[in-house]
Amino acid sequence: MSNSTNPSTKNTFRAVKGVTLTPPIIGRITMGHTEISGQGPDAMPVSVADDSFNITTLVQNKVDRRWEPHPIQETIKSGSDKLRAIPVVIAYNDPGLNVTNSFSVFDPISNRVTCSGDGESARRTEGAETTTVKCSGPETCVWGIQNRCKSFTRAYFRIEGQDDELGNFVLRTTSWNSLQRLASRLNELYALTGGRIAGMPMMLTMNDKTSKASMYEPFQFVDLVPRPGSSLIKAIQQAVAFQDAYEDAGLNLEALEECLRSGLEQSRLSDEIEDFEEFLTDGDFFGAVQAKATPRPGGLRGLTMVSEQLREKHATAASTPPSQESSPDPDNHDLLSLEAVGR
Repeated sequence: MSNSTNPSTKNTFRAVKGVTLTPPIIGRITMGHTEISGQGPDAMPVSVADDSFNITTLVQNKVDRRWEPHPIQETIKSGSDKLRAIPVVIAYNDPGLNVTNSFSVFDPISNRVTCSGDGESARRTEGAETTTVKCSGPETCVWGIQNRCKSFTRAYFRIEGQDDELGNFVLRTTSWNSLQRLASRLNELYALTGGRIAGMPMMLTMNDKTSKASMYEPFQFVDLVPRPGSSLIKAIQQAVAFQDAYEDAGLNLEALEECLRSGLEQSRLSDEIEDFEEFLTDGDFFGAVQAKATPRPGGLRGLTMVSEQLREKHATAASTPPSQESSPDPDNHDLLSLEAVGR
């Protein structure tokens, strides 16, 4: 879309280098939830994969670690049926703003990304320095294997009926199938429309699939398709009408997207505080924390409490004589269960 409208004043805002200015998030779209297993001192959150979506706010209950449901979920959900499809609107013309993906490593104490790569090069933070290194991916990079590098995807959508016209709901996933399908759809739509996909009404769906890797057990991935009763041509026409209305009102969608790109590029490593909880499984988390000789206090979102509980548990185990009636639990999830959103 061509729009010659220029801001009347220069934008001189500059954030501290390294601060990630992401598209504004007002809620989450998830494919899993957390439940508490056990009681008293043995209680622990356990991640549970769902075969349906949940739409949540940004508020998490510290007692049972459940995320508060977003009110918009009830407006689009049909009674007690599972939410397997969400009416969404594509937020931006640039597919790279709607879906971002990288090979990522998270530090389990600080909760922050320490390495982010694209398969060719990566930005890595070690100590006080951030450097550029070669990136070969999580399968062949020794440093990545040791630090549990994974493909990590964030997809941003607006949900039909939301109040905040500039806000987004984010879906975070480590699923290759979801990444492949969403990226393919957005790139195809971008090519078909000459880059005019913002404002296009679509349906985010959860589909089942089996593969040899899953031992032919069904697993879920997300897709982006025209809404029932509509068609691709109608959806494209609505996107064109949406963008024409923007231009007629003197609004500059191109400038908005350039602003968002600049905000993402000015960061050292793109991440959000909530990313860590939806990146690791319980086993990954437990192993990562154990690998730290002396976990530092001050971790975000409960990591301090987790580290303290780990130390207390290990101290108790060391001072208790071994019992012949008990044996180590090979599936010990210990203390914190992180929501499984990608398979």
